[in-house]
Amino acid sequence: MKEKTTSRQYFNSRVMLIVPTLNEEEAIRALLDEASSLFSRVVIVDGYSSDRTREIAESVGATVILQELGPGKGCGVRTGMKFFLSQEADILCIIDGDGTNIPHDLVPMVEIVGRNEADIAMGSRMKGMRDSKSMNFITLASNRIVSYLFSARFGGNFTDIQTGYWAFSRSAIERIVPNLCSTRFEIELEIFSKARAHGLILKEVPVRFRRRVGQTKFTFLLRMRNLYFVFKYILSSRSSL
Repeated sequence: MKEKTTSRQYFNSRVMLIVPTLNEEEAIRALLDEASSLFSRVVIVDGYSSDRTREIAESVGATVILQELGPGKGCGVRTGMKFFLSQEADILCIIDGDGTNIPHDLVPMVEIVGRNEADIAMGSRMKGMRDSKSMNFITLASNRIVSYLFSARFGGNFTDIQTGYWAFSRSAIERIVPNLCSTRFEIELEIFSKARAHGLILKEVPVRFRRRVGQTKFTFLLRMRNLYFVFKYILSSRSSL
């Protein structure tokens, strides 16, 4: 890091946390209470929730913006990335808003990016502790298979390509944002494949994973849709990514 400062101070002044949300009123207050102990710059990118998600987020001091580009997590992530680039900050963190991700586990990820050891840090739920029943057999199996296939295709030994934990340098965001077009849950697949195609350095960090608060939005149809994108990115040439 360029400045001689504590991690806490660095997080407060130079790091932004983005949380994409859609109807997460059951989880968002507790998540933001955790996040506020580390980050002073917390931004909720809301996908037009019909519940009290935005109201609760604003009540605890988070910045709330509405996602652009359409419905879906991918649009929320891309909206958050574009907002980050419009602000003065060095590192962008992203976690899910459903209570499964633990904000404190972003600390070593931010430090890795801050020390220029990687352009992007990814949280590996496979390497960390998971709550009982936080991931069912199908989710675990598909994630391991996808991670193996993407590692074989793009190089490396990655275990959790579809993670919800991310930390990016500003230069990494500047390079990949113009090339992102995902609208839904395939956004993690696209970020990984295009980051590797651009020669960016990615590093995994063990993270914890909790049981989701509320009902999942990752339906069977969306899982099948993701499967299409798995093969799309694996079969694509690097020049087309």
